[in-house]
Amino acid sequence: MSRVKSTKISDKKRKTSMARQVLAFRSGNEMAAEAGAHINFHVMGFYPITPSTEVAETLDSRKADGEHEIRMIAGDGEHGAAGICYGAAVGGGRVLNATSSQGVLYSLEQLPAQSGTRFPMVLNIANRAVSGPLDIRGDHSDLYFTLNTGWIVLMARHAQAVYDMNFLAVRIGEHPDVRLPVIVSYDGFFTSHQKRRVQVFDKDDPKLRRFLGEPDHPYHALDPSKPITIGPYMNDPDLINNPYQHHLAMEAARKQRPSLFREFAELSGRRYDFLESYRMKDAEAAIFVVNSAAETTKDVVDKLRKEGLKVGVVSPTVLRPFPVAQLQ
Repeated sequence: MSRVKSTKISDKKRKTSMARQVLAFRSGNEMAAEAGAHINFHVMGFYPITPSTEVAETLDSRKADGEHEIRMIAGDGEHGAAGICYGAAVGGGRVLNATSSQGVLYSLEQLPAQSGTRFPMVLNIANRAVSGPLDIRGDHSDLYFTLNTGWIVLMARHAQAVYDMNFLAVRIGEHPDVRLPVIVSYDGFFTSHQKRRVQVFDKDDPKLRRFLGEPDHPYHALDPSKPITIGPYMNDPDLINNPYQHHLAMEAARKQRPSLFREFAELSGRRYDFLESYRMKDAEAAIFVVNSAAETTKDVVDKLRKEGLKVGVVSPTVLRPFPVAQLQ
């Protein structure tokens, strides 16, 4: 299995480059909120829906305690919340949202407009079955609807990854060659509600602040000296040029991710590959599976190996742009 390699971090370099961290016991939703507070987004547009409600709920409680300065704005529904986020992003802000299931579908028509006009923001999706009939199981049918909307998609298989991927989402999405919105996808209930031991940054550590940097938007809607039109009507050849530039941005994200993943590994001590593989070196068969199911599948693989079957697991950390070369 071809994998993205990162430079091994020496003990000496680890001590000098890693940000201060503390041990905690958190769920995935709590870690999404923790990351939001530590990033200190300008705006969060939100609307409650199971199982993502706790993200905004936790951030609202922590704002009351003075732990961050995010302006929390409740929409009249998920479509309104997405519009609030878009307005804030167009104004040059760092923006956060969180939703699930039908909430993703209610806001769906905005997602291509947000990515097509190249305004970064972060959307946490606590995956849940799309209703018909009502179901709150943690499948990925909501995420499937987003795959062709032009957003970068990062996968977080456990609570620690939820936290880490939010930081990476900011850096990837705001890269000047990319400038695209980013989804952080994690499993409803299995990851969103189950607690585990995690590491969290000291939000005031200058190394963390340097990693995040300040948003540097080349254009936004609130500068009267540089008026711009956002999302105008387009005929060809402008229309075909716009998707092509979008494609180039996705390819830029593919190109920039290895260095950003390495930089995060130096900051945190935690390394992520585009693809995580388990017992694949001599595998004759494999299952390709996403997020928390991959962790369960590892146990199954161990049992099958004892029965003499050469099987393994492959699971993506990045779903868009799809890691074709690494999978091959």
